[in-house]
Amino acid sequence: MDKLNLLSRSALVALLAGLGTACQQPTATVMPPGAVAVASPLPAANGAIPSAAAAAPTQNPEDSIPRVRVEDAKAALESGKAIIIDVRGPEAYKTAHVKGALEHALARLEQGDFKDLPKDKRIIAYCS
Repeated sequence: MDKLNLLSRSALVALLAGLGTACQQPTATVMPPGAVAVASPLPAANGAIPSAAAAAPTQNPEDSIPRVRVEDAKAALESGKAIIIDVRGPEAYKTAHVKGALEHALARLEQGDFKDLPKDKRIIAYCS
């Protein structure tokens, strides 16, 4: 049982590390699934505009974070299989938050503070 608990906590810490990185990134435009963003290339010295295929792809840290559709999160919450936590911090939580979400700042999670979080439910975290 202790190995399962340790494994669960390790997985949560890894997920939260990725979430921390994503939450610290500047706000980006949300694009529909399958959409591709292409920056406008600058002309080369000879005046030719490079093709989009020639542009080097950039790695987005948010790509490694599992996503949950709103409908799935709502169903998991209503069935009691999950909780939603707001990791933005107490001031942002006081201003506005998802109905039913618990305030549990990312800084607390990064310090290993999992107090008040259930061990038997899926934890869905969100940030700005």
